[in-house]
Amino acid sequence: MKIGSLFDVDVNISITLVVLIVIAIFLGNGTEIATIFFIFMAHETGHVLVAKALKMNVNEIELLPFGGAVRIESIFELNPINEIYIAVAGPTVNIVLLLGYSTLQNLEIINPNSNDIFIRANLILAGFNLLPALPLDGGRVLRAILSREIGMKKATKVAVYGGLILSLFLAMTGVYALHLKIFNPTFFLLSGFLAYSALKEKRTASYIFVRDITFKRDVLSKEGALAAKELVILYDMPLKEVIKRFVPHRYHFVKVVDHSFRLWGYLDETEIANGMVDYGVNIQIGRLLQSK
Repeated sequence: MKIGSLFDVDVNISITLVVLIVIAIFLGNGTEIATIFFIFMAHETGHVLVAKALKMNVNEIELLPFGGAVRIESIFELNPINEIYIAVAGPTVNIVLLLGYSTLQNLEIINPNSNDIFIRANLILAGFNLLPALPLDGGRVLRAILSREIGMKKATKVAVYGGLILSLFLAMTGVYALHLKIFNPTFFLLSGFLAYSALKEKRTASYIFVRDITFKRDVLSKEGALAAKELVILYDMPLKEVIKRFVPHRYHFVKVVDHSFRLWGYLDETEIANGMVDYGVNIQIGRLLQSK
């Protein structure tokens, strides 16, 4: 549900979060909710400002019960450095807010006990988001670091598993709290949203390679040069397995061989991408080569 715009970017809020806000206001926690909402928006604004500074096209900001998500049209995740910059921008804003708030307290401009929720919310949002699990910011940093060595798709899977493990931990914590006769629905809500978002990231990873082609064309057009990587692939390997060996910021040339290492021929990355579109991801690379 759209609630406004920020820097020409639509701001949407999930229905679940709206329900939680209404319940909190009904229980007399309106001030706390307003403070947390401000902190959420500041966090997401950090992501947006850095993305725009890197010339990315930001589609929307979505506010969720556990934080928020910035939808970026540009395939920034294919550039590990950009992904790191954008990911750490949110927690950095929370840290800056904490430092500014602490300074105002030291100057006695703000009563040290006047708004403790401000400190707790910033600490929790920054700390929680830095955990190495998708869809959290720390998960995006982990993916960016790993992608150089194992490729974007595998790196995404590793970070997704981190999200699922964290989701399971939160659910188990909620169950343990119930055992102690303490009911805290926050654990179960966070667990559900993390699991859903992590699996969504895993599904998205399957399409990253196709978008990577467009990104590399843009880089080549702007810079005039692009690093290349050569792979030796058996003729009977399907394309979906071939692209798992691809890494970001490299243009790939594939040498197709049989089991005796006899050369069948060469395919470049664009030909493989076109082959996926024309024949599907399950076609063997040898058959694609023969169809040329």
